[in-house]
Amino acid sequence: MAKLKAAFIGFMPFGDPNFDMYACLEKYARLGFKGFEGGDMLLRGDVEENLKRVKGFGIVPITSGYMKRRMDGSEVKLEDIIANCHRLGVKRITLFSGVVGRYRFSDQEVPPTYDEVMKEIEELEAVATECKKEGIEFAFHNHDIELQLCYRGVPALYLMCANSENLKIELDIGWCLAGGKDPAVVMRDLGDRLSSAIHVKDFIPGTVEMPRRDGGINIMPQFVAPGTGVLNLRECLKVASEIGVEWAVLEQDFQYNLSQVEALTASYLIMKESGYVE
Repeated sequence: MAKLKAAFIGFMPFGDPNFDMYACLEKYARLGFKGFEGGDMLLRGDVEENLKRVKGFGIVPITSGYMKRRMDGSEVKLEDIIANCHRLGVKRITLFSGVVGRYRFSDQEVPPTYDEVMKEIEELEAVATECKKEGIEFAFHNHDIELQLCYRGVPALYLMCANSENLKIELDIGWCLAGGKDPAVVMRDLGDRLSSAIHVKDFIPGTVEMPRRDGGINIMPQFVAPGTGVLNLRECLKVASEIGVEWAVLEQDFQYNLSQVEALTASYLIMKESGYVE
């Protein structure tokens, strides 16, 4: 039973005028992280040289994000995303939110219909099938709502799995728990439909209000370093290791009492202490 490798997503203070992405990646590599999601960050400039540089730190990109359209409304071609994955040596593309998530986090007042959800599943399965031909895994990342919102008595996440074959699930175990499901049980249910990576997240009782760009409010769990909240972290990592998951990807949407570096340090050490993470 192989141990998981530690990776992260976020923790990049892009708003800081003194921010140095490569210095940040080097620092996080020294903490013990072997990978990071968001490999698209390396596409600016000389990709080969950028990749060589981060590999020299002992860290590699492990995921590219999937989108149908850019912020300016222009279409993104799947073949371009796949080509960039090959350039970066990345073997997974992740969609971080779908139609159900947009209902949860945007100003959409009513949930998507069954037909809308099924149409998206069909589209995602087609993408996953094309990616598989290229040796790339296509995964969907959940939030709480996909475990809570049901269609014909079936949670949206399970409906997604029941109506696809090649689509993988990059389970966010913290959001899964926030959605009322035991993530260890869900991982066992998913089995080989589980992605090669999981997102590791934890929270304490209570909620916080987070402002949206459109002026609305999102009600969010109060996230904390994994292992310091309500999540049974050790059991989740044990199950992930047994299934053969490769990456434990740390994500913490916002920090309270720790800086980003402190949160990364504490979280990595707690995961390593479990015995299931390198």
